[in-house]
Parts: sequence; structure tokens; C-alpha cells
Amino acid sequence: MEKNTEKKLYGSVLLKAATILDTLAEDGGKTIQTLSKKTGITPSNLSKILETLIYIGYVIRDESKLYYLGTKFMEYNTQNIEAERLLAISKPYLEELRVALNETIHLSVLENNKVVYIDKLEPQNQGIYMTSRIGLSRPLYSSGMGKAILSTFTKQQLDAYLDQTELVQLARNTITDPAVLKADLVEIRKRGFSIDDEEQEDDGYCVAVTIEKNRKVVGAMSVSFPKFRFSTDYRQKVVTELQVTKEKIEKRLR
Repeated sequence: MEKNTEKKLYGSVLLKAATILDTLAEDGGKTIQTLSKKTGITPSNLSKILETLIYIGYVIRDESKLYYLGTKFMEYNTQNIEAERLLAISKPYLEELRVALNETIHLSVLENNKVVYIDKLEPQNQGIYMTSRIGLSRPLYSSGMGKAILSTFTKQQLDAYLDQTELVQLARNTITDPAVLKADLVEIRKRGFSIDDEEQEDDGYCVAVTIEKNRKVVGAMSVSFPKFRFSTDYRQKVVTELQVTKEKIEKRLR
């Protein structure tokens, strides 16, 4: 935001709070020092603002003094009737999917050109967990669910998205070339599912599909697992289970 515009607005603390929340939404927990570096706000001012945000539920702090977005955002998100209905209808089928594969299951919706997690189911007795959490947002270009949704964009929508989005390297294999991303989206359309192969997180692998109602995308779901468990046969098993689950959910959404 330009400084001359900022001066005309009331409440500079609100602008700083918005910057903090945007930074926390990017990825993972952050220390005061990291937040200060990314936002340009001094640690002393950050501490005061964060305490207020914690008090009203917009931010949470764990035992390691890492800060995350709070659950209050999830309350606002589920005010969206379509997302709330999707969450309720999908729940039992996502549970079935977790039982079938015993992997991390995610459900998300599109919001402000990002995917926002509205449900996450952890595997049982594995001791390996993903850094994702309900309420967290991920870029479309680097995440399995995001790319699944991107593959449904029209040429005009995709061009507009790329014009306003910087493809930043987030993990070992993040796609940062728009031409490569476009080619990947063509392949996603052909095969009917997307792949995140260490594009959002190193050592992670994800398979994702969209969820549609009346030919309109209302969300996406994915199965995520450590890269060391990958094999072509196992991926096919995951794809098959995902597509069965997708069919069940979409049938209920009609």
C-alpha cells in the first residue's frame, strides 16, 4: 500500500495487524523475530499487537512461542453456506478415505486466489504429520488442491491469475515458470487429478481432485503422504480412492 494512501486511513495499528495476519497466513508458525523481519514492525510493537490478536482469537501461540492464525477465521469462513454444506456432506466420506489409506486428508475451498483448508484428517498411529491445519491458506500454483482448481480456470482467468501472482520457490520442486505451470495444468486436465511433488513442502507428495456441483468447482480434496512412500502403484491406489470419494460427495451435492 502506498504511504500517501496509508496516511489517509484511520488506524495505523489496524494496518499493521493486517500485515501480521497476512504474513502468518503464508506458511507455518513464526517467531517474533521472523515476523519482525517479514513485516518491518519492531518486536516490541509486534508483541503488543499479537497479544491483542491472541485475546480476540485471530492468532494463537504454541508452547514453542510460534505464532499461527487463530480459529476465529474458520468461524468466518464457515459462514459461507456452500462451504459449510460441503464440509458437512464430505465429512463421512473423508473419514472413509482416511480408513482406506491411513494418510493425511485435506478439504479446501477457493478464497482470494488461494486454497483455504476447511478440514484435515490425520493418519492413525504413524507419527508423521503434515504442517497444514484448518484455516491455513496455500498458493494455487504450488499446492495439489490449488493446481486442481487452477486446471479448471479459463484462459482469461489463468492469465489474470498469473499477471497478479509471483511464482515463488517454496520447496524443492516448486514450479516458478508460468509456461511450465500451464503445461502441467494441461496434463492435470487430461488425467483428472493433480500432483504436488515436493512443490509446497520438501519430502511431501500430494494427489488432489476438485469437487464440483452442477459443473462448478466448490472445493478440492487431497491425500498427502511422505515422498518416501511414493510408487506408481501406490499413487494409482490413492487416485482410485480419491475418485470414488469425489463421486460420492458430488452425488450428495446435487
